[in-house]
Amino acid sequence: MYKSRGVISALLMVFGLLGGVNLASAKPYKAAEIYSKQTYKYGRYEMRMQVAKGSGVLSTFFTYKNGSEQPGVFWEEIDIEIFGKNNATQWQSNVIIGTNRPTTKTEGVHTMPYSLGDGYHTYVLEWTPSYIAWFVDGTQVRRINGGQFVTGLTSPQDLRFNLWAANIPEWVGAWNDSILPVYQFVNYIDYKPWNASTNSFGSGGWRDDFNSFDSNRWGKANWTFGENRADFEPNNVVVKNGTLVLALTREGQTGYNGTPPVDSGSGTGSGSSSSTAPAASITIQAETFNEVGGNVTVENGVVGYIDAGEWFKYNNVNIPQTGTYKVEYRVASALTTAQFTLDRNGVGLGTISVPNTGGWGNYQTISHNIYLNAGNQSLAIYANSGGFNIDWLRLTKI
Repeated sequence: MYKSRGVISALLMVFGLLGGVNLASAKPYKAAEIYSKQTYKYGRYEMRMQVAKGSGVLSTFFTYKNGSEQPGVFWEEIDIEIFGKNNATQWQSNVIIGTNRPTTKTEGVHTMPYSLGDGYHTYVLEWTPSYIAWFVDGTQVRRINGGQFVTGLTSPQDLRFNLWAANIPEWVGAWNDSILPVYQFVNYIDYKPWNASTNSFGSGGWRDDFNSFDSNRWGKANWTFGENRADFEPNNVVVKNGTLVLALTREGQTGYNGTPPVDSGSGTGSGSSSSTAPAASITIQAETFNEVGGNVTVENGVVGYIDAGEWFKYNNVNIPQTGTYKVEYRVASALTTAQFTLDRNGVGLGTISVPNTGGWGNYQTISHNIYLNAGNQSLAIYANSGGFNIDWLRLTKI
């Protein structure tokens, strides 16, 4: 949910960079952002980060096509946005496209079984001509195979990290400035370009371990936008002890004089997690199915009007470990007879009944346990009897 911040920030970036004007001077809080001076397209983007905790705060990595904010221009953006609220246990994946305003989004909110602010974790964004996928600590959390949110991204984009305070409490939580200062720490970013001839991520990329601030690669933001409680202040971008530090502070208290936390995980660029990190959940938004049988309806991110015998399949779901998984479904029904089966490659794994949730718009979470082998596989929902809506499903190893 990038909201309108790209519209305003990109306009201010033009004035700030071309006019040499420091625009970060009007607000009582100061945030931090860096942006790449080169644009990139398909590739694998890996980074190790420890994010900021606190309601109202966002720690992010995202790609953004410059000029998207201009009227009539097709918007292109891919997001990793970690919420500071709820002890930093939730983050959002998103793709934003479209010429019309408001733009078209595919927001997914993912809940982790641990705080992303208590240590470093590995985040990976894979962007190819056929899919976009998000990983945390080596586990694929979301994947979009084809469709408008993949094919609509055709332009190179710049890379950005930022830490900011959103004036959107229904999204990021209530604001209380007693939490300040807070910090986002980045150990490294590693980029591997997509090789179309081998259909893989190849050589010719780069890695920045932030042993210094590479001003040839990165710029420091000095602008703001309407939904940001803070101005982006270059002094709140600090590189220390091989770590990029982004600070969110009060005015007059900018910078960072502490010692960055040590990354006790692998830090090897392999995408593996700290040995103590629990496995992440895999959340699949219901509307992102790859194949369908029947005439189900997709509306407002929900699959509905599901009748008996209809099904929808999700291809290439990466199961990281063999074992028992708790599978949760967010469902709604006004009936007591709805029932469906979770299917893997044509074999039923388990059947579950959907309760009467009190109406088609009243959603409840139901669950059952199933056994899965590691590896890529196709999972499908088959309606034994119809009359239910489904918002998402989530798999968590137990």
